[in-house]
Amino acid sequence: QQQQQQQQQQQQQQQQQEQQSAAQLAASLTEMLRQEQYEEAFSKVLSMSDLKLVTWLCQSLDPRHVFAKRPRALSGPVVLSLVQQLGFDMKTDAALKVAWLRDACASLDTKDPKIGHHVVSILRDLQLKFAAMERAPEEHPITHDNDFRILTHILRSIVG
Repeated sequence: QQQQQQQQQQQQQQQQQEQQSAAQLAASLTEMLRQEQYEEAFSKVLSMSDLKLVTWLCQSLDPRHVFAKRPRALSGPVVLSLVQQLGFDMKTDAALKVAWLRDACASLDTKDPKIGHHVVSILRDLQLKFAAMERAPEEHPITHDNDFRILTHILRSIVG
């Protein structure tokens, strides 16, 4: 019984630490966004490979604002990673993801030496996923959305 109590205490401590670190992360990211340190915020979140966190970050910002910045607020590698992670699961937050994907894909430079050789293959995968979604519009109502159509045109213009 004593051992069981110790295990419960350890679990509670671990949960408290996780909650504290999540709160610290949220505070850190919120401060980065306030200071418009978008590259740093997205790099941090994307490196964690947590789609819920990526989605939370995207919900906190307007993609038109981020991608209109000059000089660019996000580097090519960060944008490509964002595209890859957002496109992974279109079942939830589809409208948000499509809006971000639209602007992110439009901002990609296929001639960028850091990412150029990866752009087409990643966008081709996204294009195939969207084609499958279009074949089942009842499961994916986002396919009727204008932003979705614009995004598919952008993908077609890059991938062919």
